[in-house]
Amino acid sequence: MITRPQVVRTATATAVTVAATVAAILVTLVMVHVPGLQSNGSGNAGQAFGAAAGTASVIVLLFAAKSFRQQAQEFRMRREEMAAQSREIEFQRDNTRRNCESAERTAEATVRGQHFALMQLAIQDPVLADVWPAFQNLESGDRKKQYHYINLIISFQCMAHTLNYLSDDEAFEALSYLFTSPIIHSFWKESQPSRSRSTPYGGKMQKFYELADLAFQSRQSIR
Repeated sequence: MITRPQVVRTATATAVTVAATVAAILVTLVMVHVPGLQSNGSGNAGQAFGAAAGTASVIVLLFAAKSFRQQAQEFRMRREEMAAQSREIEFQRDNTRRNCESAERTAEATVRGQHFALMQLAIQDPVLADVWPAFQNLESGDRKKQYHYINLIISFQCMAHTLNYLSDDEAFEALSYLFTSPIIHSFWKESQPSRSRSTPYGGKMQKFYELADLAFQSRQSIR
């Protein structure tokens, strides 16, 4: 964008150039009519024009140098201003991204909290535990409570992984340790049919289930 000071400086540069040219012509005309320079041997016209042209050239060059220096300063200031604006935009974009990630984590924690509340009710009340289709075939009420509790444990590990509190390797190690428990091992094996129907087809949650299956298989090969 061309600012008002730039327009003023450009107009001034043009005016000075025109003035210097007019001055050169006037000086030439004056020197041509000086009586002492009217002899044929003096070459008054050429000398006058040469002197005037030299004077005009010096004036134009000096002003041009000053104009170039001012323009260089303006370009540098403009470049610094654009760099500052770019940094501000980058900062705002990073801040927006962090806010979005924080909102996603809050939503994830809220959903997990609701899941925990539902599982807690199922653990406390056998009648509510029978509502869940995954464990309806279990005859033992104690085993149903254990499976619902294991569901909470696995869900907690999944939340820690999806929220990046656990890396892939850390989640794998934690799951490998959990599957050393025979009851957790049986839970994962028996819940496989219902899990295959409800597992997401993308994102961090699917990655967690893949890690869990790898950990389960690694423990199963040891048995």
